[in-house]
Amino acid sequence: MKKILAVFAHPDDETFGPGATLAKYAALGATIHVVTATRGEAGENHLKVKIDVPLGVIRERELHAADKILGVSQNDFLGFIDGTLRQELYFDIAKKLITKIETFRPDVILTSELHGVSGHLDHVAMSFITTYAYLKTNIAKKLYYFCLPEKNTLLRDQKYFIYFPEGYPESKITTRIDVDKYWPTKIQAMLEYKSQMKDVERLKKSLIKAPKIDNFILKYHRLKKVHLPETDLFAGI
Repeated sequence: MKKILAVFAHPDDETFGPGATLAKYAALGATIHVVTATRGEAGENHLKVKIDVPLGVIRERELHAADKILGVSQNDFLGFIDGTLRQELYFDIAKKLITKIETFRPDVILTSELHGVSGHLDHVAMSFITTYAYLKTNIAKKLYYFCLPEKNTLLRDQKYFIYFPEGYPESKITTRIDVDKYWPTKIQAMLEYKSQMKDVERLKKSLIKAPKIDNFILKYHRLKKVHLPETDLFAGI
């Protein structure tokens, strides 16, 4: 049974990003393990009715509910605080992630591309740290970066952090996963993030006319040969 380890900074990153890809491979029988560095406790709370529960607890519950819809087999949190994944913590985070990799022994690891997709500095940190952990463990056969194509208009018209990266030219994207069949599953999972509903609605609107393709960059691999472009994360394994 093939295994995918998906590594992100916050609850919802796995669903709002490559959620349809995770759903597809889970449906095809792969074991999916999601590792999240924080519980998203520093974010906004969009719940219309406020409840006396810390936001981090709410978002953890939402992640479990969303990932159950996607077919994720296991979720783990590394226990760091939202917004604090700065350089002095890199090796502490990496140590915990390396332990997860050594225990789970994935065939494929995926994370955000080096600009963090949206420019969120926690995302950037986890991209760097995951890359380091992949190289140090020598276990997974492939490391993928989830990315957006440069023509993508996702959130460009929104005030989103300081800088939203442009995305990648088609020539840089190595792997395109057809997720049309699993798009409704992604949307259903997104709706579990009720505390992030403003973002959910914004994303749904942005994605209506978007091609139902998830884009990845094969950053590193340990195969004798790869044939690019790819349409399967497990190609060659």
